Amino acid sequence: MTLPFHADHIGSLIRPESLANPDQQDPATLAAAQRSAIKDIVDLQQANGIRALTSGEFDRKYYWSGFFENLGGFREVSPVPWELTRLSAPPIAALKKTGRQYPHAAVCEGKITYDKSPYLESWKMLRDHLPEAQWKECKFTMPPPCYFHLRLAPGKCYASSAYDSDEAFFIDLASAYRQEIKTLHAAGLRNLQIDDPTLAYFCSEEMVESLRKDGIDPDKLFDLYLWAHNECIRDRPADMHVGLHVCRGNFSKSMHFSEGSYERIAERFFKTLNYDTFFLEYDNPRSGGFEPLRFLPRHKNVVLGVVTTKEPELEDPEVIKSKVLEAARIIADGQGRTVEEAMGSIGISPQCGFASVAIGADGMTEDKMVQKLKLVKDVASQLWSGRQ
Repeated sequence: MTLPFHADHIGSLIRPESLANPDQQDPATLAAAQRSAIKDIVDLQQANGIRALTSGEFDRKYYWSGFFENLGGFREVSPVPWELTRLSAPPIAALKKTGRQYPHAAVCEGKITYDKSPYLESWKMLRDHLPEAQWKECKFTMPPPCYFHLRLAPGKCYASSAYDSDEAFFIDLASAYRQEIKTLHAAGLRNLQIDDPTLAYFCSEEMVESLRKDGIDPDKLFDLYLWAHNECIRDRPADMHVGLHVCRGNFSKSMHFSEGSYERIAERFFKTLNYDTFFLEYDNPRSGGFEPLRFLPRHKNVVLGVVTTKEPELEDPEVIKSKVLEAARIIADGQGRTVEEAMGSIGISPQCGFASVAIGADGMTEDKMVQKLKLVKDVASQLWSGRQ
């Protein structure tokens, strides 16, 4: 599928004060505040020529919330007790080390059922602020199927009375994803993004070794997650673009959870997953170099996250351009085509959202966020001859 935009962003944007404490508002008041804030953020994006148009994820508290807990069979847990967590998972280990508790999970206690759409009303909150002709310019985000499976302790993600294997659990969960994708597509969505830092954690030798100590084969677990992802997007509508964003974690106050080059996972990752576009973190050395991009197949796209959301200072446009051209040369060599041809399947973006868990980076304001997004747009316009 053709890359929708050469200048893109991951989805979450800095929230207004009206959404600062969603737990303290009754559902009707919160929904009204969300609709108003989403209208404002859509207007802001349009006024500055920023695409893809998103809700800023103002419809949810965390980037992963709102889906699992609204499927039949799941129970919401908040906060999450340590005995329920997998201590070798990078986000759990990092939070425990700093004395902070993991905020939210959904535990499967019965057979998974799709009784109603978890996200249809959230999509409408974005869609309904635009004429139908612009719906295709919107992007909507969802969490990954393996999100809680990695973060919860073995045997805690789902009850043994409900499922007797990981495969059986993911088969039913993937069925719910496919139904949700069809529901959102029928309501006009054409650009979906799954956000999964989980896969990038397998670049971390520290986590890989921790899994081995727990008696888990990290390669088999990684392959299980790739399979689950493909099951979720199997049979999706032909005119729906589906992207996958992976990063090292971008928790509150710019806290990240793992480091390491994509090299360890790149070949299986790029050649196995059936996504149209990969959104990858490339804003600092913790992600390694561009060499793993040599495995990107010709029919897939990559959006390079070369602008950081962790610091308010603007990047040098010339440095961004040089990084993109370096990546393009590596992709071109790997695919056996010209750099110009490879550039057609490349885009740029910030490396992550600006407020994936409702709290942005220190010093990051709405004005600075807009400057970052306009920087992405302006550099893309130069690299791709006026196209964004």
